[in-house]
Amino acid sequence: MTDTQIGSFIRDCVVFEDDTENGLDFDTFYGLYISWCVLGRKIPVPDSAFKTALELEGLKPIKVSGRRIYPGMSMVGAAARDYVVNSVPLWSDTATDLPVSEIRQQAVASIA
Repeated sequence: MTDTQIGSFIRDCVVFEDDTENGLDFDTFYGLYISWCVLGRKIPVPDSAFKTALELEGLKPIKVSGRRIYPGMSMVGAAARDYVVNSVPLWSDTATDLPVSEIRQQAVASIA
């Protein structure tokens, strides 16, 4: 069996937990994939091809509140850290007592 780019990405960046209903929504899953591609200097496929590739890998989403969720999946590794750090907004409409650097540290620690 030949290895695919998506198969390598899944092995590098995702862990499966059968005993949880939590998972990754499609946008987060694709964002994680983009981070993995950037770090590995790979050319990412478009999101529609990514969805098809996930199906070919046997991953089927379920709908939860109108969103596609891949149940039991969690992010791990360098791409997960990169995705989280680069997804933290630099500003918000609501005030916060925490500086952005502390928010980033907490986000990274939660996936380490």
